[in-house]
Amino acid sequence: MDNRPVGLFDSGVGGLTIWRATKSLLPQESLIFFADSGNVPYGQKSPAELHDLTARIVRFLQRFDVKLIVVACNTATVHALDHLRTAFPEIQFVGVVPVVKTLASQTHTGTIAVLSTPATAESPYLTGLIEEFAADKRVLRVGIDGLEDAVESGEARSPQTTALLERNLAPVVESDADVVGLGCTHYPFLRDRIERILGPGVRIYDPSEPVARRVRQLLEQRDALAQDEHPTYRFFTTGDPAHVAEVASDLLRFPVTGVGYADI
Repeated sequence: MDNRPVGLFDSGVGGLTIWRATKSLLPQESLIFFADSGNVPYGQKSPAELHDLTARIVRFLQRFDVKLIVVACNTATVHALDHLRTAFPEIQFVGVVPVVKTLASQTHTGTIAVLSTPATAESPYLTGLIEEFAADKRVLRVGIDGLEDAVESGEARSPQTTALLERNLAPVVESDADVVGLGCTHYPFLRDRIERILGPGVRIYDPSEPVARRVRQLLEQRDALAQDEHPTYRFFTTGDPAHVAEVASDLLRFPVTGVGYADI
């Protein structure tokens, strides 16, 4: 038994999709969520910038004696996870990667699509996943600029966001892709509209539940699952705490209160 908290961080509120899945699967775990909203979006930053930012976040989370850290951000995982594992060998990390292997195994048409930030879409990491698991498939990389910002600003349900989705999903609609992966943790909050645009013949996959299961597996292996009947949930941000609390509460349908400001 280990009642120390699990840490999770993202460029903003998108990683709350991973927080939600982890809370659901592991209801006795205390969780600390860090939204780097003061530096969002990560999709426009260089690998060096991401190495620096994510290392500073990890050092902040270490103050709370976290027993594991989830890098709840595809862009940060793709560009900084290896760096973090080298820089902090004493910490166990779980990352979030595009579900290319799952898509390749589930497609019937041979065409798959991955929706992500432009940085993830253009990354060597995603190229490597495609070469390893989907070399014989047609892969549509759909890097959507501005969608992450829309969720962050509280505009997830706006007509402008729907229009942005329609424009960027047009190539997928026009293709024979039958499986689509959500390669940004912000995107599951838009899943209903993505499904409506793509139609009933396309299945959507996001990594939230698989990541939560991986957290459970690693904690089980270390006999480190919590047995806390009253777990705590703490939230920090480098942005505006009131805004993060408002947007997070709306997205989660869960009252997010007492968000703290973090200067990293």
